[in-house]
Amino acid sequence: MKIDKALLSKYFDGTCTPQEEQRVLSYLAGQDHQEFIALMEQSWEEVPADNIGEDITRRMLLQLEMKTYGRKGIIPIEHASRGWKKNWLRVAAALVFIVTGATYWLITHRKHTAPITWTTIYNHHNNPELAVLPDNSKVWLAPGSKLSYMPFTGKAERSIKLDGEAFFNVAQNAARPFVVYTGELATRVLGTTFNIEAYPHEAAVRVSLVSGMVAVAPADSIDQVVAQLHPGDVMDYEKSSRIFKRQQIRISDPEEWMKGSLVFNDLLLTDALQRVAARYHLVIHYAKGTQSALSDKKITAIFRKESSSEILNNILFISNCYMQQRGQDITVYNMP
Repeated sequence: MKIDKALLSKYFDGTCTPQEEQRVLSYLAGQDHQEFIALMEQSWEEVPADNIGEDITRRMLLQLEMKTYGRKGIIPIEHASRGWKKNWLRVAAALVFIVTGATYWLITHRKHTAPITWTTIYNHHNNPELAVLPDNSKVWLAPGSKLSYMPFTGKAERSIKLDGEAFFNVAQNAARPFVVYTGELATRVLGTTFNIEAYPHEAAVRVSLVSGMVAVAPADSIDQVVAQLHPGDVMDYEKSSRIFKRQQIRISDPEEWMKGSLVFNDLLLTDALQRVAARYHLVIHYAKGTQSALSDKKITAIFRKESSSEILNNILFISNCYMQQRGQDITVYNMP
């Protein structure tokens, strides 16, 4: 393959077409470089004496590194004298060939490497949706929730991302942990059944373990386990303070989650109201002073087949509140 000075200059100036760039990279990644060195020597003779070697060589190396790594690098090139220019040229040429080899490999292989994508499941219904993952793990995805997972093949970890709530029955595989990422939190398991509540608008993420064992850790450092849960344990992670709190499950029947019951385990009352609203496509409003009065109240309850109005009225009655509904809008008031 032949190459001329004009094409080489265009390449190092960054003005090549994609086809011309491929031609230059293919040439520089080859074995016969005598023509290239001759062109470098010719370019060397044409630059000013006080800038020998720097003009053409720096442009070549920086351009190659920018194409390889996507940024300009820091490659020191000292001023040279004409007395040892041929040795310098061959050193510079060797550097160019090394960098070019990496560049050519990256460019040619990128074109044939399929990007790794996440498969995402949304539940837009009013009942839980059962999803069977590639490893035969089962997930009951709560209404309004979203689950994403990467391909399980060839990975040491089965990675899952959850927005919302889901009950998991994980297929056991000691060699490939199952890790659920929920914002700043990671829940790592081998084979077990557990529930995760990770609603974006709520102040905490909750992991409730029914069977087996799970380890809870920060999402950016899953080896730094902060707690191991045993059956019957609940771990609350408060997002703002980053504090972990352990308590006991008050309602732990897996069937309740899998059948789509609204399960509130010592949940903030305002969060409970919001979950009901999300499931039934309602909008909650609070009369003046009402929301702050409810901010520290919690509820433990199961609602199975009740209507939205029945659920809301029951929740509000025990909280000394009542509601008025206009279409899909619910306004909550304190009792007079």
